[in-house]
Amino acid sequence: MSNAKKYPGISRIDSKHTHGWYVRVYANGGVFTSKLFSDRLYGGKQIALNNAIKFRDHNKMVAELHKREGRNPNRRPFYNKAPKNNQSGVVGVNEVKTTIRGREVHYFQATWSSEGKANSRKFYVSKKRGREEAEKQAIALRHEKVKMLQKQWKVMLKDDLKWQKELKKKLAKEKKS
Repeated sequence: MSNAKKYPGISRIDSKHTHGWYVRVYANGGVFTSKLFSDRLYGGKQIALNNAIKFRDHNKMVAELHKREGRNPNRRPFYNKAPKNNQSGVVGVNEVKTTIRGREVHYFQATWSSEGKANSRKFYVSKKRGREEAEKQAIALRHEKVKMLQKQWKVMLKDDLKWQKELKKKLAKEKKS
């Protein structure tokens, strides 16, 4: 029986300098986490496999919790610092000049994250809407989305803190019992 059927999400790597078990846990349409369990570091093939199985099972549980929450814990709701290549000077707004079907296209794009998903809206530069107007509209939309996300994020943080406090109290009671 192959390892793929016997140990889903765990594959064996035996190459020139690498021997071990590679674990991948999938969630939300991609790899949630991955790790290599080296035979040398864990003291043998079987011990490395046992640790890999424990890691996979634990992280499958964690991935399921994050799926239920409906958001990617690693994705920030909004960024405060513009990347080095940002030419508009506004975080989340960038200018794009590209060619589509042989025609040059020029637009400003406003981007934001909500519920763990990246969103964007394009404001095309045309004869009716000049460059400055397209840029202003993209910036205005970005500011509107940031304000909305800040309100939502504050509520989510408060809910998370309440949940953590309740969990700590519950664990403390169980310890005393």
